[in-house]
Amino acid sequence: MWLESITNWQDIVIAVVGISFGFMLIPQVRDVLHGQSLNVYTAGLTTIGLYILGVTFFTMGYWISVTAELFSGTVWLFLFIYSVKNKKKK
Repeated sequence: MWLESITNWQDIVIAVVGISFGFMLIPQVRDVLHGQSLNVYTAGLTTIGLYILGVTFFTMGYWISVTAELFSGTVWLFLFIYSVKNKKKK
């Protein structure tokens, strides 16, 4: 099949879902930039989990998924950092 010659189909599915989760957080990013905050435990643990998934996909050779998980993890990291800053301001 032509798709498998490019990459594994699982890599594409995981990447599409991972990137979608990252883009769904854009309204949350807007909110933390305006002073609101998320639960820092949720944001921190989600960041760690997504980076662990990124490393796991790296070891499997799922390069597109690595990029997607690192993107989503970085968005969560951004939310974590700004949530901590916003909580300290209050």
